[in-house]
Parts: sequence; C-alpha cells; structure tokens
Amino acid sequence: MITNGYATLAEIKGRLGIITGDTADDTKLESIVEAISRAIDMQCSRRFYVDANDATRYFTAEFGDVLYPGDLVSVTTLATDVSGSRTYGTAWAATDYDLEPFNAALDGRPYTKVCASPLGLYSFPTLSKGVKLIGKWGWPSVPKPIAEACLLAGEKLFKRKDAVFGVVGSPEMGQLKQMLRDDPDLAILMNPYIKFDILGV
Repeated sequence: MITNGYATLAEIKGRLGIITGDTADDTKLESIVEAISRAIDMQCSRRFYVDANDATRYFTAEFGDVLYPGDLVSVTTLATDVSGSRTYGTAWAATDYDLEPFNAALDGRPYTKVCASPLGLYSFPTLSKGVKLIGKWGWPSVPKPIAEACLLAGEKLFKRKDAVFGVVGSPEMGQLKQMLRDDPDLAILMNPYIKFDILGV
C-alpha cells in the first residue's frame, strides 16, 4: 500500500502501460511512488498531504498580530500563554483570528498565516512557546504539478532497470533527490512549490 503518495498505483501503472491484471511489479511500483513522494517533500521543504488527525504544535510568535504556522489546513483550538506558565489559559474564539490567505481553501492551498482579528480580544504573546495550536497541517489536496512530477519521476525510475547502467533494487533517497534536482522537467513542475523560508512564503 502507498502511504500519503502523490500518485496511485493505478495511475503509475497507466503511465507505464501496464495492464490492470498484471500485478508482478505492484510492490516495486508502490515503493517507488512512496519514495518519490517523500523525496518531493524534502526537495520542496513541505508536504502535500493533510494530517489524518488533529496535531498539537507550539510556536513562539515574533509579532503580536501575526503567527506563521507553516502549511495549515484547519484550526480546532488556538490558545495562548501570557504568563510563561505553559498553561495556555487564554482560549481564542474563531472571531479572534483570521486565517490567511483568505481564499486559500478555494484555491486548494493551505493557510500560511494566523492573524489577530482587528476586532478580536487578544494578541499573540511573544514569550517562548507562547502559542498552542491544534489543527491539521499539510495541503488540502495534491497540486496537479506535484502529482505529475511524481508520475514522471516514477516512470523514469522504474524504467532505469532496463538501461545498460540502470539501478536495480530499492531507490535510495539520495538518488531520488538528485533526480528531482537535476531533471529540468521536474524542476519546472516543482519549483513554484518550494518553500524558501520559515515564514510560509
């Protein structure tokens, strides 16, 4: 089974022209798709799947009016600690903050900023580990260019076994990272999604 892959087994088999009933290479293809998906995550410094369950993360806010939480899909609970006790006794209501970009969900993209609402009751404390955020991180859906990059790299990697100097066996992460970095077609697909800094840009 493929875990958080950016292509399905059926999609990679279709790209390779493998008929549905031919299962001889299924395990190898699943391994390739999952390995490439994780290499894409490393190359882009972000992941393009969403948490299955809520996760709790802690942040040190740099500013009182904005927090940069990374790629955020949804918020269940936002609470802050204004005393340094790490008790997070100040629970924010949904009206106390805004998720930005405002239309990210409509565009199939994550939110990258949590901003204190102009009419909200609170601001972010700049104490160390002053913000507790419970929610889901990642991307709400896999962007089409990322899915295409996964299929293209998967096709190339699978066919390398037929090359004179092809690599036999499980793909290594270093080999995948080099392929993703050096292939101009893959770079075109992935470069717009590379995360360059910690502020979610």
